[in-house]
Amino acid sequence: MERGLLTDAVGTLIGVREAVPEVYARLAARHGVSAEPGEIASRLRGIAIGPPPLEGLAPAEIPEREREGWREVVRAALGDEAADGTCFDALWEHYAGPGAWRTLAGAEAALRGARSRGFRLGLLSNMDSRLPALLESLGLARLFDAIVLPSTHVVAKPDPAAFLAALDALGVSIGRALYVGDRERDCLEAARDAGLTALRYGPGGELPSWDRLAGRLDTL
Repeated sequence: MERGLLTDAVGTLIGVREAVPEVYARLAARHGVSAEPGEIASRLRGIAIGPPPLEGLAPAEIPEREREGWREVVRAALGDEAADGTCFDALWEHYAGPGAWRTLAGAEAALRGARSRGFRLGLLSNMDSRLPALLESLGLARLFDAIVLPSTHVVAKPDPAAFLAALDALGVSIGRALYVGDRERDCLEAARDAGLTALRYGPGGELPSWDRLAGRLDTL
């Protein structure tokens, strides 16, 4: 019977190379908008960031809704001039490219190790439709048998249906799958609600580093 490993993306598999407020401040300055990183950080802390409401949307509609959702994040962080001008375009393109991101230590080797042991690999993320091309540019896309996003399956975490959609795409049953994510509330609790075994990645978690993955795979 097939075994599967599902992972989150941002904060679990990949992370930003530079603090987001620093990037926002630098790119804003290039486009004539002045803002201090500390002020931007304070504003961003009060913003709920996630996929758009998906009910009633067709997959083809979601990428533009995602882009406009990020425009509102920029508006809250930097104001109307940045959100409605070329500053927003620059920020959008920056986070679409590999220069903004890094693969977290040990992640690629751990995933390759899981594949070598016969695991099917899936990525389940709420990130927007830029993610597949970004994973390709980082050399990670080819590791995955399935990538499930709001823009591909019209479902998002913490809805347990997102996890079931990912397992269906992998062809793996709930009892033969493991989920790894970094956020307890909207990732791990939701995965457990769907019936999966779930491990929190990061310091203090059940999977404090990717080099500990192999030992946890033996439980399936």
